[in-house]
Amino acid sequence: MARGMKSVWLTVCVCLVLVSGAQATKLAGEFLATGFGAKALGMGGAFVSVADDASAVYWNPAGLTMIEQQELLFMHSQRFGGMVDYTTISFASRLSDEPGKESTGGLSIVWLRVSDIALTSHLDTPGVDFIDEPDPVTGVPNGRWDPGERRLWDPDRVRWESDNEIAGYLSYARNFGPRFSLGLNAKIIWKNIADISALGFGLDAALLYNLMENWRLGMNLQDFTTTPLYWDGWYYLDESPDDKYKVSTKETIYPTLKVGTSYTLPVAAISGKVIFAFDTDLKFEGLQDYEADFSFSSVSGVIRLGLLYEYKEMLRLALGMDRQEPTAGIGLSAGQFDLDYAFWRDEALDNTHRISAGMRF
Repeated sequence: MARGMKSVWLTVCVCLVLVSGAQATKLAGEFLATGFGAKALGMGGAFVSVADDASAVYWNPAGLTMIEQQELLFMHSQRFGGMVDYTTISFASRLSDEPGKESTGGLSIVWLRVSDIALTSHLDTPGVDFIDEPDPVTGVPNGRWDPGERRLWDPDRVRWESDNEIAGYLSYARNFGPRFSLGLNAKIIWKNIADISALGFGLDAALLYNLMENWRLGMNLQDFTTTPLYWDGWYYLDESPDDKYKVSTKETIYPTLKVGTSYTLPVAAISGKVIFAFDTDLKFEGLQDYEADFSFSSVSGVIRLGLLYEYKEMLRLALGMDRQEPTAGIGLSAGQFDLDYAFWRDEALDNTHRISAGMRF
């Protein structure tokens, strides 16, 4: 156990060194911050040390070693009152069964889509006009839109576009003895809105350590080398194809360190088990307190709490807390099939519903 803990602390030190010198764009990778799987999301996303299904590709790829069969997991989510479609597909398969050196591979795709976005590059764009009120000082209209002045829309002449953000994951995990496993993700990211798109590549590194029989510690350093996004395309200022300018810029996704612990308590009296989980996401992009649960210097954190009751591996009930908002979930298993539902309350942007279906074969 002491030898394993040395490996854990060495990994933590390497993580901190990697992120200490990075530079980044705030929230550039936010579409990947939600995660996979209704079971995990019903627990508030406190899943880094649980990570026992195909959604481990996102939460902690080292957890893929706990999957003994091939597993396919699909999730669809209507986020924020239906404004955002969010879909994930994850597949995991055992590669080697050598005792103490078991290994597993995984593939996942994430697709976020926002439809019906009105593009109005500036207020002179055909289809968008405004009522130019007199300047309060001079008493004369100034010829430009000022806050509070009424805008006039002609929806038939406004450009309506969609935002698509897609990520693909290739994962590998391996056990190093009975207590310790490591995992790695290689991912490609593609974004597109109108005639502008971005392409990027990143890496995640993770570990899972069994402190005791029912007590686990998990860590996942996402984008540990920083992930660049290269934007390229044309931005049209109005309906004329000649009135445009070239877009060529770069964003960087900053590392996120997910750390979590969980304890599984078998309870014979209720014919099942209870899992208690606590996670924190540490970001290094200088977010403020209003964007996170806590912050110090350039580091900010999000706290996640989860509770899962499982009855005879047939019924699951989950409660959680994600970014100070409550979550809940319910799941059923029958043979090789799983079905889960999760709910997340958001007072500002409306509620989010998630449903996932899994199959083992």
